[in-house]
Amino acid sequence: MFIVNYVYDDEELFEPYEWEENDTYQQYNYLPIYKVSTKQLHDFIYTQMKLLYDDYDTFIVSDGHYSLVIELKNNRIFRRGTMSYQQQDKILTIVQTLKETCFAYYIIVEAYEKEFGLTRNERLKKLCIEEVIDEIFITHDELFEKLCDELHIHEDNAQDNYLILKKRLEKGYSSLHEILYDELVLKK
Repeated sequence: MFIVNYVYDDEELFEPYEWEENDTYQQYNYLPIYKVSTKQLHDFIYTQMKLLYDDYDTFIVSDGHYSLVIELKNNRIFRRGTMSYQQQDKILTIVQTLKETCFAYYIIVEAYEKEFGLTRNERLKKLCIEEVIDEIFITHDELFEKLCDELHIHEDNAQDNYLILKKRLEKGYSSLHEILYDELVLKK
């Protein structure tokens, strides 16, 4: 039996450590399992795609290291889902005995790769911060200059300051993210 935590095709997958009570769970007695290349698994995780054929509406894909559930509607990925670590371990054992399957598909849109290790809340805050900084940079010159000055970013032009700030916020989640969230998002 499989318990799957689903998200829609334009949302990031939730790893088991991020699961919450009000997530969208579904239970299955059986799901077909396909071993795929790491590249195809990457496409299943990070793209909106249309499969050129489908044998099943819901199935598991795995590269032998990571597994996820795919639900199709009209040959397009409708939802993606993750399973508990125990279920993934069982699937990875089964996948070792399978031959690799090559799905025929074309990519409609690629998404940004998820940064693992952050909580769902940290990722959402980080996304808000990035959007607000982009807005401030484009529409509020004085506020952007003040922000850079407070963060001790002093380059010759605003574009360089923007790139340095984005670089500082690129990886992980730190007290800087928390401060910017409080100052730019909550007080907005």
